[in-house]
Amino acid sequence: MSLDSKLPPLERYTRILELLASFPDGLALTEIARMLALPKTSAHRLLGTMQDSQLVDLAASTYALGARVKRLAYASADTEWIGAVVRPHLADLAAETDETCYLAKLHSGHQVSSVLMEAPDTPWRGFVLPGKGMAPHAAASAKAILAFQAPNVIDAALAEPLPRLTAHTCVDSARIRDEYAQVRRQGYATCIGEIDEGLAALGVPVHLQHLGVIYSLGVTGPLQRLKSKNLETLAAIMQRYAERVAHALAAGYTRRPADQG
Repeated sequence: MSLDSKLPPLERYTRILELLASFPDGLALTEIARMLALPKTSAHRLLGTMQDSQLVDLAASTYALGARVKRLAYASADTEWIGAVVRPHLADLAAETDETCYLAKLHSGHQVSSVLMEAPDTPWRGFVLPGKGMAPHAAASAKAILAFQAPNVIDAALAEPLPRLTAHTCVDSARIRDEYAQVRRQGYATCIGEIDEGLAALGVPVHLQHLGVIYSLGVTGPLQRLKSKNLETLAAIMQRYAERVAHALAAGYTRRPADQG
């Protein structure tokens, strides 16, 4: 009886994940089998199961950590280093738009909360407290994230009670799904008096390579002032900063201290 046959299945999968985590560029099947002292047929079977669950990816005969594992790593990342790499971009966005800007994040499977906020030096300053939950049917930042999630994630988000926060809040799940589809087409989401009748907001997705959208940038301000601006122009500015934030997060994740996140 081989050592492999004595190990519980979960332990075998975990050892493969730990190995691939140490080789970001990936490993060939023969290398994985040799390093873990596994029969090649066993390694191939285990990797096939893991590939089906998006735990590993296969490209050009090389196995690497899959998107699902990388998303988990980002979702559990410590916010201290995220603040260090993202806050300068938020501050620049707030200065350019003269509006309060914030970063939101997907967590717990289908919930969205604010992470960071920067406000401009103006007489009127909005506040988006870190850790504040963002309504999936009303908040622009939540729409900008959830629109790009798998159907089961959207189902879970919209299965929760959807309170009517103002007269402009949509609580019909079918219409909300249609709005998500529009967000995917146009690249940004809006919240026009849907949470507070005197406030409006725009949200844009932050696309991370191999991970999809688990962050978004938001801009909020008085409804009349925001509506007086060209929303498409404002969204284009936010999208430019979303690209900067995506690069900052990617670089920060690979270089963060080993004991964080």
